[in-house]
Amino acid sequence: MHCNRIPVYVVTGFLGSGKSTLLSRWLKEAPFDRAALIVNEIGEIGIDHATLGFSGDASTLLADACVCCTGLPALNEALEQLFWARLHRSTARFEMVVIETTGLADPGPLVAALSLNAFVKERYAIAGTFTTIAASNALETLSAESIARAQLQRADVVIITKADRVNADERLSIESTLRDAYPGARIAHSAHASLRLEDALACLSQPAPPVASTYTQPFSRLRPHGAETRFIGIDEALDIDALHERVLEIKGQYGEALLRLKGLVRVKHQGSIAVVQFARGDAGAQITTASMNADEVKSGLTVILRSDAMR
Repeated sequence: MHCNRIPVYVVTGFLGSGKSTLLSRWLKEAPFDRAALIVNEIGEIGIDHATLGFSGDASTLLADACVCCTGLPALNEALEQLFWARLHRSTARFEMVVIETTGLADPGPLVAALSLNAFVKERYAIAGTFTTIAASNALETLSAESIARAQLQRADVVIITKADRVNADERLSIESTLRDAYPGARIAHSAHASLRLEDALACLSQPAPPVASTYTQPFSRLRPHGAETRFIGIDEALDIDALHERVLEIKGQYGEALLRLKGLVRVKHQGSIAVVQFARGDAGAQITTASMNADEVKSGLTVILRSDAMR
């Protein structure tokens, strides 16, 4: 890597794989606590950006676009603006950039775009790509989701998240499958965002495993995203039980078409904001409260749906 270029780390992973939870921890640890952050989300309301707990000044949200297709110009523009803000000291000096992609993004075009844009190529360099996959539904995701496979194909480090949700034999089976399918990737594990940034970066610096030239990947070819987003506004303040019920109603309404659900919802307890997360494979919604100004929050839930299942 050219010594004068700013390193860029990409954090990716399929919907609900726990990448935002893990990144939230990493952003509090050196050296990511001295990074500029770019968050890409599908849907007009940026939930991850609002809940990552990032304390740095240099932060950009690319909402309602995907950085592997329609969002690439915005990504290059964001990197240019960050560079000039750093140079002119209108933002705190950052030592690196961290990009969190939407769960539907193939990081390949993103990485290629950083090499093709002359301004960006001269000033930034990819330092590594971390890809998360949830142990709780890893084999199903590998079989069914072409985007997840594309993300894993681009990974420098594959992080098996939610490792506490499977037993030891299941973990070994998942790791064996990943090593066979992606023999060049380094593999790490995390449960409840337990993987330290220091350990993830150490894993990144390890030599990549040798790739067997005789291996043929058993999964089907890539297909387009095949997903759409909808925002369900919730104007009234709910209690937590009623909010759980609302999520169950949405699950029942969309069934197998529902890939992901997340949102910020006003709840009755002292005007609090509830952070709602649900991913395929979860037993129920994860609902926590956050310290946010309720007047500045667009209350509601974003659902990400498989388009072919909605026909």
